[in-house]
Amino acid sequence: MTSRPSRTLLIRRMPVAAVLVVCQSLAVAAEPNAGSLCKPDEAVVFNCFTGKKTASLCASPTEAAPTMLAYRYGAGSTVENEFVATAANGQNFSGTVAPAAPRAWVSQVWFERSSYRYLMTECVGGDCSHSAGLTVFKGERMLMNAACQRRPGSPLAAFSSELVKFGSGAADSQSSTPLLRIEDADLGAYELYAPRK
Repeated sequence: MTSRPSRTLLIRRMPVAAVLVVCQSLAVAAEPNAGSLCKPDEAVVFNCFTGKKTASLCASPTEAAPTMLAYRYGAGSTVENEFVATAANGQNFSGTVAPAAPRAWVSQVWFERSSYRYLMTECVGGDCSHSAGLTVFKGERMLMNAACQRRPGSPLAAFSSELVKFGSGAADSQSSTPLLRIEDADLGAYELYAPRK
């Protein structure tokens, strides 16, 4: 009579740090929009963490030209300000691109509500004082101009090319949806990204 091999599983002990890395990776995979205010069935097309609060631009559906764009702003998972654009409600976002500093271009997406303008920006190339930001105006008066900060696990503050492809000007920029209209506008990109002293 021959003995059968034991079915006991041998478990190798992994260092605690390796286990934590695996668990964090699984958590991020389970929550693809972690660090943003976008819902699980939405695509994050811009995300800015200002140090205390987050501004997210979200699109739906995720695999076709967006039929809904939503801006959400708040702390943690609490939304304090929301603006939703759909064909049905007639709301829309605007976008443009302008030179800021030598060899630098600032892409801008914004919406307006009553006398307020909420502006998301991304600076590429040249001597940008920061890579992306969030600015709020009331009329012509700037109420806030915050630089986006890097936060582990959060999407980068950059406009998704699935939403909009910015060129060197409005004429050669293209939006994937009529909910984001490209305009030839001057919103003071140079002042927003002027070198800090």
